Amino acid sequence: MMKRLLAMLMAGLLWLGTMTGVSLAEEPQVLIDRIGDPAAGADFAFAEDASLLEVIFPQILDCDAILLRCGGELVLIDCATQGQAKRIINMCNQLGITRIDRVINTHPHEDHIGGFQNLIKAIEVGELWICFPADYNTHMANAVSCAERAGIPVVTFADGDVLTIGDATVQVWKLEGKMSEMNDCSAQMYITFGERTILLAADLQQAGQLRYVEWKGAALKADILKYPHHGLEKLVDEYLAAVSPLYFVVTNNQHSSDGKKYILRSGIPCAWTVPGFVTLTTDGVTWVVDRIPSDIKY
Repeated sequence: MMKRLLAMLMAGLLWLGTMTGVSLAEEPQVLIDRIGDPAAGADFAFAEDASLLEVIFPQILDCDAILLRCGGELVLIDCATQGQAKRIINMCNQLGITRIDRVINTHPHEDHIGGFQNLIKAIEVGELWICFPADYNTHMANAVSCAERAGIPVVTFADGDVLTIGDATVQVWKLEGKMSEMNDCSAQMYITFGERTILLAADLQQAGQLRYVEWKGAALKADILKYPHHGLEKLVDEYLAAVSPLYFVVTNNQHSSDGKKYILRSGIPCAWTVPGFVTLTTDGVTWVVDRIPSDIKY
């Protein structure tokens, strides 16, 4: 009798799958890593009419610059150092990008905002968004002054703001603290597109990670983590457990540091932002991680 009931149940499920066009044996892949395995997802392709979110990292060393492209909008999170701004410009030239709608700064350290003055000489920028006072330090004051001279509006954003880039939603989280805690107070960007998520953790350090675990808890969970502070130190266990990422992107500690050793030991697949451009693309169901070779070698 039990076998007969099980057989009837399976037959019913198969019939339901046939009627709805859904294969019960197949579930969509969440992440395809073509950097780790170039042959991964060989048969996978996004639908031609799919709306996509692209997250692109130029080949930068120990600084941050992250290009987001969705629904015809382009946003740059941080803009590297003055010396490495050329790497962002070269990437934009190779990808045919001549205008960036917004440059959003997570915090005014030179390796996150120093490249602004050189960037705007080569690429049209619509707005500069900041979350620290315009006179907070020399790096911020210089960027704001450059924006004003170029006629670029300066917009202030804060913790709790929700931004949109095409169909992608960006939640802003920001701790408050002293100037010496600027890394922990750097703006965190939690991006949602369909079912997929990525957390851009700026320069968050261990003390800040513990504060976020207490503050956000399970809300930290994300498919991909832009590893904080260029991979220079290990993550706090509680923070890693809360985020539970499937993948790291590291910008770009290749030093023999505690952070790099930790990343390699973690067993979590990762991409380092040299060489080429690391690309993360999703239709809201599947992430595809890949690398675009750069026309220019450094």
